[in-house]
Amino acid sequence: MKFSCTQENLSQALQIVSHITVKNNSLPILNNVLLKIENKELQLITTNLEMAINCKVRAKIEEDGEYTVPANLFNEYLSVASLGKVDVESKENGLVVNTVDGDKTLIKGAVATEFPLVPVVEKENIFGVLIEDFKKISQQVLFAVSRNEARPELCGVLFNFNPENKAGYVVCASTDSYRLAEKEIKMVVNEKYGKENKKIIIPAKALQEVLRVVSVFHEDLEENPPVEMVVADNQIMFSYGPVEITSRLVEGQYPDYRQIIPTNFKTTVEFSVSEWIKRIKAASIFSNTGINGVAVKVFAGNDQRVSFSSMNSQLGEHTGEVLGKIDGENNEMLLNYRYLLDGLSALGAEEGLLKIITPDSPCVLMPKGKEGYLYIIMPIRQ
Repeated sequence: MKFSCTQENLSQALQIVSHITVKNNSLPILNNVLLKIENKELQLITTNLEMAINCKVRAKIEEDGEYTVPANLFNEYLSVASLGKVDVESKENGLVVNTVDGDKTLIKGAVATEFPLVPVVEKENIFGVLIEDFKKISQQVLFAVSRNEARPELCGVLFNFNPENKAGYVVCASTDSYRLAEKEIKMVVNEKYGKENKKIIIPAKALQEVLRVVSVFHEDLEENPPVEMVVADNQIMFSYGPVEITSRLVEGQYPDYRQIIPTNFKTTVEFSVSEWIKRIKAASIFSNTGINGVAVKVFAGNDQRVSFSSMNSQLGEHTGEVLGKIDGENNEMLLNYRYLLDGLSALGAEEGLLKIITPDSPCVLMPKGKEGYLYIIMPIRQ
């Protein structure tokens, strides 16, 4: 294997792929990056057996071949190497790297035959989402996934492509059993992309990697290509620019969360998001450790105000009030302030709506005047 490219391109590709490499004493090859030249194309590939990243690099190819070297070591060296042309060649005793200022480095590695096979995903079911819409998954949905691996299906995000009565959309949902976020995202619709209905659960870690890669390359690409998702039976491949990320899907059945979404409410509060965030942060300082409870009391009628109160036997207590536009009757709830702040930050609007039934029923947060997003919080039982 022999090629030449710029230090900048090679270093950027290494930073992309080396992120998922893990120190694995039982399978040390997982620490390595596979450099592969095939059909005059240079690819850098890493895997942790759950996920794989493939990044294509512009290079002048002189000889096909493949070789693996420790990813973090190679990345660390290139990050301090001189800018400009880099010549790379695999030898029997390692990978030789020559830089523009005459430095010559030999990096010990391993033959490519030891590297795990990365499965090929058949490009049959392809869906596309514009980059700005895809980022909303992180901002409005991803944070609500469960961290408890006892229920693995809740550790991922449900993607429902082209659901009934929503053709051309993907509905993304996440829940940890205490709160739920749902976002409708418009997909790119043309002959290339699928129109069939598919439901899959994508691991949160895979989505985090895709969003990380997207943030790196978004400014570099002249065009504005969509993020493409290729769905197979138990795998998904994300494609954006020169990068492909392949991940296993989460097995299992996602809970039918639609049945818990309330439709009739007794109280609706219209509020300023920034004002509520400020008031709730103040109340959170005096909430009970572990419970994180903040009491939200809604005064309708002539009062038209909302109070946030908390009490801690060791620290003290706090009550703050803010005016609001309230329809319906007086109401109250005890909510986890962390869940409440997460939801408010995710609304993506200056004004929001809080809809309440009773103190023991789930409440709904949504942006005012914008459809396609809702956030549900289960109250703390008193």
